[in-house]
Amino acid sequence: MKKTPLSSLAALLLLLPALSAASDFTFMMPCARANAAGSAFSTVTGDPCAVFYNPADLTTLTDMEVNVETARRLTPDAPEGESTLTYVRPVPDTQNKVAGFGYYAIRQKGGNALDSLTFSLGNRTVIKYLQKPLFYGGGFKLMSLRGDKSHLALGGEGGLQVENDLGLRTALVFSNVLLGAGRPLMTITLGNSFRIGDLTLLADLRARGSYSELFFGAERSLFNGLLQVRAGKGQSLGGGQYLAMGLGVNASPWQVDFTWSLPWAGYHELYGYYGFNVGYRFGAPPFSEKFVGDAARTASDLRTQIDDLRTQRAALENDIATYRVNKGMLASDLTLMQGRMRDLEDKIKELQAQAVEALYQKENPPVPKKVYIPPPPRWPRLHKVAPGETLRSIASKYYGDPNLWERIYQANENHISRGLPVEGSVLTIPPPPAGGE
Repeated sequence: MKKTPLSSLAALLLLLPALSAASDFTFMMPCARANAAGSAFSTVTGDPCAVFYNPADLTTLTDMEVNVETARRLTPDAPEGESTLTYVRPVPDTQNKVAGFGYYAIRQKGGNALDSLTFSLGNRTVIKYLQKPLFYGGGFKLMSLRGDKSHLALGGEGGLQVENDLGLRTALVFSNVLLGAGRPLMTITLGNSFRIGDLTLLADLRARGSYSELFFGAERSLFNGLLQVRAGKGQSLGGGQYLAMGLGVNASPWQVDFTWSLPWAGYHELYGYYGFNVGYRFGAPPFSEKFVGDAARTASDLRTQIDDLRTQRAALENDIATYRVNKGMLASDLTLMQGRMRDLEDKIKELQAQAVEALYQKENPPVPKKVYIPPPPRWPRLHKVAPGETLRSIASKYYGDPNLWERIYQANENHISRGLPVEGSVLTIPPPPAGGE
């Protein structure tokens, strides 16, 4: 593999892949479908091989499933054979939680061998503020390495995955976090996939220590999912480069996958991968039933669309009728507004005439008339007492205040009897107090 400093890993991701061919069989990954897609498999859902690539994707499986694979990876000096067994099942009485078991065995020419057992659990939740699903999972792994030296390693794996409504998935996976392997095997994978209709584009950046490699793949579904064709950058052993290709047959409940290779340098090169995988999904409906069900759903969807179109047609006809009624109302409103406009024109003419008159009056103001100011009343005044009058009523008549009766009393004590003025007598009314005294 091409050696790349860790500090350059991000730059390599942005600029170009760190193309490196593993010369160590511990870099190999299992499963025929995954290898046909260039082993860029960390974001692929609905496949039991998620137990090896990203345990978070186990939660996308809804049925118990068993998969068996046999494969051979070629290289001139050290070819190797592989076998894989996977078993997954939803956890009973628990929503979204799926458990998986995977066994992966490699036998390489020269006596090297690898056996690994993986036990994982996947689950999902919803990101609160984004309302998007978050897949997560993890488990533990037991690995046996045999060669010049034998090692028994124990550790764990874990992964996360998020997706959006546009068909983009992103995953982060930590795998082979092991103790006892004799060397660091921890691998970090950053994966992305993008779905466009029936086509899925895949890319995984896989890094271990100072080594990194970028894998590409693509998968296309045909005939309502009956067939899947795949291609990707091959994961070679010993440095050879090849194009991996594959074909999947979804004869539910059976799933069969084939993978073969096309070496870049030609068929005389002994590099490549050839694998065969068969799986059985318990409780899954037969493909014929699924096909009929899909056809029925399609027919039902078409009927629904026809009903929707009829409803839209009725709504449009109703809108046309409403438009015609509104048109008549608008014509009446237009006639009314034209009448109002004529009235406004008459008012404008009247206001213009008033403005001309006001301007004339401003320029020719009238001569002010002399105002007659009557002389002030003379005091004291005389008042002949009428029947029923009191000092208070007389004070109110002349002063406008009945409380000033004492002023009249003091000036006419000889005409007052028992607090009342004598009827027929003439009283002298003094002037009102100055300043409101």
